[in-house]
Amino acid sequence: MKGRNAFYDSVKRLSKGRKGNVLPIVLIFIGIIAINTIALSSIMQRDVKLVQRVRNTGKARLMAEAGINDALARIVANGFASKADFTGSLDTGSYSVTFSETGGRHVVTSVGTVSGVSRTVAAEISDNTPTALNYFSGAGNDVLLKIHTNVNGTITGDIHANNNVYLTVQPHARLDINGDASATGIVQEGNQHYSSDNKDSDLFINGLANDAATIYEGAARITFPVFDFTRYKEAAEDSGDYYDTDQIFNAATLSPANGIVYVDGDATIQGACTLNGGLIADNIFIVGTLQQVKTGSRNIIAARDQDIRISGRLEVEEAIVFASQDILTHENWGAQVFVNGTMLAKRDVTMWNFRTEIDYTHVYIYPVDLAPESSGLRLVSWNR
Repeated sequence: MKGRNAFYDSVKRLSKGRKGNVLPIVLIFIGIIAINTIALSSIMQRDVKLVQRVRNTGKARLMAEAGINDALARIVANGFASKADFTGSLDTGSYSVTFSETGGRHVVTSVGTVSGVSRTVAAEISDNTPTALNYFSGAGNDVLLKIHTNVNGTITGDIHANNNVYLTVQPHARLDINGDASATGIVQEGNQHYSSDNKDSDLFINGLANDAATIYEGAARITFPVFDFTRYKEAAEDSGDYYDTDQIFNAATLSPANGIVYVDGDATIQGACTLNGGLIADNIFIVGTLQQVKTGSRNIIAARDQDIRISGRLEVEEAIVFASQDILTHENWGAQVFVNGTMLAKRDVTMWNFRTEIDYTHVYIYPVDLAPESSGLRLVSWNR
């Protein structure tokens, strides 16, 4: 009340003898109060907008980082060569991702936008993915494929050998390779190198036969995945699918709960067996039929120490078929090898001396449980 009385006293003093000036003075004071109120409101609105912009800036940066993480996930799933610009969105905003290469450095840039505010985040990445995964078939030494009389074969995907590739087709047979044939050494079609003969007249590489197709010699060596077999073993032990000695699976259905059957010894397949997931053993001998069904994330058929030898039928819905030494067919009555995925041998892939039916289609698979030195994508630096 004291402040209000002082205000009225001042008004009375100013208006004493000037009764006609009271209204203008009151209006002046009201105007001053209104101006201060408007100014305060403007300051408050500006502060609110500033706080909102700061919040949106932070959200935009997080949105940009989400774009980087999305890009890395796509590369891991589909391979380094699959990288391509794209856009994405979340509930609060969107991001636009682009890839660039400068001086051998690979950079992924993401622009995140939230309520009209944009921020940019960039990361340098390098590819540590084993290059063999980009091929249907890869060998540390040689790839030898011979299609015998009255047999047709199809390969959809690239093949490579770190030594030499030998391809030949006997009369009344045919091999179609819908992909590239490459080697660090030579690629020989038929019985002679760089010379057409009756062993390559029915060998077609990308639709061309008789040595007319383009082949790639002196190519860079491919690198092979290094599997962390200890982790596969632990997964099999946890699910009760671990065997500590040689095993014969006869007309068995194998459905490992953690996706992998692990044999500390040799695994022999007899009769008609179904594998829902993957199988690892020292050697794998397929005498009967092994039909693999893609299940979970551990779709790998691997001879950990030595060979995969096929004298029966191997039918793979989707998996990596891997041998630390050789993948080969055996027995003259005729093997059948039908694989969707990747078939890799650190020594030789040999389907040569015995009649073998083949039908191969490359499917890029990035396996789980790789060793650190083979762990694929690596984040070199992150610029927030």
